[in-house]
Amino acid sequence: MKNEFDAEEFRRLNNKDRMWFVEYWANYVKTHSDKEWSRQQNILINSLMQNSKNSKMTPQQYLKIKGEKCFR
Repeated sequence: MKNEFDAEEFRRLNNKDRMWFVEYWANYVKTHSDKEWSRQQNILINSLMQNSKNSKMTPQQYLKIKGEKCFR
């Protein structure tokens, strides 16, 4: 049996997941203090920044790869 990629079904499920996350995050922001979720965002952003500093890839290499993936 051959598995065929159903682009329309993928888009539908992806949109459903994205909308769930938007609603989840909106509810989270409404039900938690600014201080609490700001602290959590700060941890995430600092982790991303630290990870980027540890990367062996130059910014130019990253942008080249990113550009190639965008056009596939």
